[in-house]
Parts: sequence; C-alpha cells; structure tokens
Amino acid sequence: MGYGDWIFLGILLIVAALGALLGFGKTLKFITGGIVGIIISFLLCYCFGGVIMQLPFVSGMLRDLAAHWSHIGWLTAMHLEIIIYYIALFIITMVLRIIIVLLLKGVVETKVLVMQIINRVLGAVLLSVLFFLLMFFVFQIIGWIGGGTERDFYNAVALNANAIVRPLYDWNPMNSIVIFIKGIFVR
Repeated sequence: MGYGDWIFLGILLIVAALGALLGFGKTLKFITGGIVGIIISFLLCYCFGGVIMQLPFVSGMLRDLAAHWSHIGWLTAMHLEIIIYYIALFIITMVLRIIIVLLLKGVVETKVLVMQIINRVLGAVLLSVLFFLLMFFVFQIIGWIGGGTERDFYNAVALNANAIVRPLYDWNPMNSIVIFIKGIFVR
C-alpha cells in the first residue's frame, strides 16, 4: 500500500468516527437539509411526477383545472395545470421529506441503549457512504478534465499494484451513471 492508500484509510476512519459521534439522526437531518434537500425533492418530483400524474384522480383534477382557462389560448398553450401540479408536488415532497427525516431522527435517537448503538453504527455507515459518493464524484470530475490532470492523478494512485484507491478510480460507478444519462439524452 502506498501513501495515498494510508491517507484514504485515515480519512475514512475519521469520517466514520465523526458519523458515529454525530449519529444517524443528526447526520441524516444535516444531509437532507438545505440545498441538498431541495435537490432530493426536485429529483423525486422528476422521477415520480409522471407516474403520479397518470393516477386517475390526479389526471381528472388536472383536466378540470385546465377546463377553467380553456378559453384563454396562451394559458392552454403553456399547460398551466402541469406547472401548478409540479409546484404542488414539490411542496408536498418537501414537507413529506422533512416529516420522514424528523420521524427517523426521533426513532433512532431514543434513550434506549440498543437504539443508541444502532444510531452510532448507522451514523458511521451513512457518513462513510457519503464519503465514498463524494470521492467517486471527484474521480468523475478528474476523468472529465482529462489530459495531464487525469494522467498525473492516475500515475499517483497507480504507484502500487495492490492499491486501494486505484481500483476505486478504475471501477468508479459514476462512469456507468454518466453513460446511462448520456444514453437517455443523447440519441
């Protein structure tokens, strides 16, 4: 193992210890708050909004709503009912996300010894998973930059054939996600 691997393991140990210190509830609340919470709500609306829109009572409400301004051409052309639907869905998703996080936080932060241990272990796991996701994202950015930056980084992590960081860089799951997204949007 090279120096990069020891640094990686040291950072991972610090992150896991911080996650255990904070606990699952506080870590989850911190992660899902702010801009990340907005992004999570936006992605949930994007992924499930079309499915929810196909439910009979939702599509019926949207038809009734569109009928109110059907005589105004520009409102009908911009599909104002869809805009209202997604704004309402986003607000509902934000509120539900906050309620679910607070409920989970309340459950795992009870004063029962078993739950306190579970809270610490799940906190360490959650923060470690987030560390890996951030690391994979940084690796993906380095791959996008390419050229000398990518070559120098790869040479730095490839100094030892048994390295930990090099296989993580080579088998970065973000590459598959990027290829999947390109397949959706680029045809």
